[in-house]
Formats: sequence, C-alpha cells, structure tokens
Amino acid sequence: MGKVLEALKRAEQERIRDALASLPPAPPESRPLIDEPPPLSDRPDVPEATPIPGMAEALVAYYEKTSLVSEQYRSLRTRLLSMNPGGERQVIAITSAIPREGKSVTTLNVGCIMAEIRHHRVLMVDGDFRRSTLHKLLNLPSKPGLAEVLAGEARYEDVIQATPLPNLFFIPAGSTKGRSAAELLSSTETRRLFRRMQEEYHYTFVDTPPATTVTDAGIIGQMCSGVIVIVRLNYTHESTARTAVRLLQANNVPILGGLVIGRDRPHGGYGYGYGYGYGYGYYRPYHYYNDYYHDAKDPE
Repeated sequence: MGKVLEALKRAEQERIRDALASLPPAPPESRPLIDEPPPLSDRPDVPEATPIPGMAEALVAYYEKTSLVSEQYRSLRTRLLSMNPGGERQVIAITSAIPREGKSVTTLNVGCIMAEIRHHRVLMVDGDFRRSTLHKLLNLPSKPGLAEVLAGEARYEDVIQATPLPNLFFIPAGSTKGRSAAELLSSTETRRLFRRMQEEYHYTFVDTPPATTVTDAGIIGQMCSGVIVIVRLNYTHESTARTAVRLLQANNVPILGGLVIGRDRPHGGYGYGYGYGYGYGYYRPYHYYNDYYHDAKDPE
C-alpha cells in the first residue's frame, strides 16, 4: 500500500509541474494602484538637501531624506495611498488631543512626503487660527490667509503661497481680527472653499486646533475625507486621547487613524504606543520643538 501511495503522489506532482509549464508567460507588470516612489534609504546617490534659509530643521522629510524618521513618514504615505486605491482627491485634517503634541510639524512633514510623488499637487492649510505655526516653520507670510477668505476680505487665489518645495503649496491661517473662528468655519462659503481645494489638489492637509480645546476640529473634520489624531508618548494621557476621539465621533467626523509619536525609552528606540491605526516615532526630544511654540497664545 505504501508503494501505491508514493506512486500516486509522484504522479500528482508531475501533473502539477506539467500544468505550470504549459501556462503562458506572465504579462508585464502593470502600474500599481499605489503610486509609491522607491525607498531612498538604500540609494547612495541621493543628494544632500540644499539648506533653505528660514525653513525649520523640523522638516526632516526634506533635510534628512534617508533617515529612519523620513522612512516612517513614507510608511504613513503608503498607508494613506493604500486606503485610497481609486486615487480620489482628498482633504485630510490633522488634529491632536491637547496643544503641543506635534501636529503642525507632522502636517508639514506629511505634506512634504506626499509631494515627493511628482504628479501630486499637495496643499497644506493652517486651520489653527489661535496657534498658527506652519508659516513660521516654512518662513512664509502669515497673512492674508484662510480667515480673510472666509470673511470675504481676500480671494482664494491670492492667499495660496508657493513653498520652496516642488508640488507643495500653502495657505496660512491669517487673522480673524476678533471674529469667532467657529462662526467663520460654519459658513456656506467654507464648504465651497473645501470642495474647491479638493478639486484642485490631489491631497490637502489641514492643521487644526486640538479637538478637546475648541470646536474647530469637529467643524473642519465634517468637511474633510477624514481626520488623523496625533498622540505623543509620555505627554498625552490616554483618557484625554479617548475624549478627543469621542468628540470627533460625536460630530460624525471619520477618523482615518491615530499617529503615535515620541520615544518610549530614554536612550533611543522608536516607540509604538496605543493608537487607532498608525504608529511612528521621532528621534528628536520634545523640547526640540519648543522654540516654535513659545510665543503662541493659549487657546481660547
């Protein structure tokens, strides 16, 4: 009986081998749905970034293209692209639970990484009227901006600024001049503006105030394809992060995921903490970013 089973097994293996040999050659590989450039970390020919006067060193995606941090940003880009296989144009809000968690620096780096894809036009919008920061990181004028457009004091075309980086554009927050940010954001003009940004750019990233401090993130998030929540290790309490998520859910804001940033060990390493979809790490200590926030007023 054993010899019979062995003979049958050999016959089955030969049948499978013959069937595979008769298959036609595979067609050339088609263009993948995820239009992702090859990683840079294994390429010795990547030139060093040319210093740009005034642009913050916190833009590691530009200054340190082959670093582990930049590769982690590219991992996030791959995830965002894989969640959008049809290549639909998207507006994505980036928020946090409390101030100074790194959402503005994250917005800047994610915008830079997404703009590496040559055919992508990427727009960054500073939607944090109380702690506008992106213009400082980019060394660009702070106004006129989004607030002036919503108030009817400036045209949309006039507030879009080109950045030193190809394919990457910027709208500053501008000045509300004492007007209510929630009132400006709740107007019908705001929805038309967000639709226009979505039509004209492949990806738009909106830096919003923390979700637990004011209602702006909930209002902006309703006009976006989704929101990403920033959580900083050893800084954000888990209960506060959960409160931020509940507030966004109460406003029917789709949450794409959570980014956990920071270090979970004092001597190096890249920590992955609790989150809602993503995780990546910075190697820079928290105080590295303090210079960009020290003169900001407390949120209302």
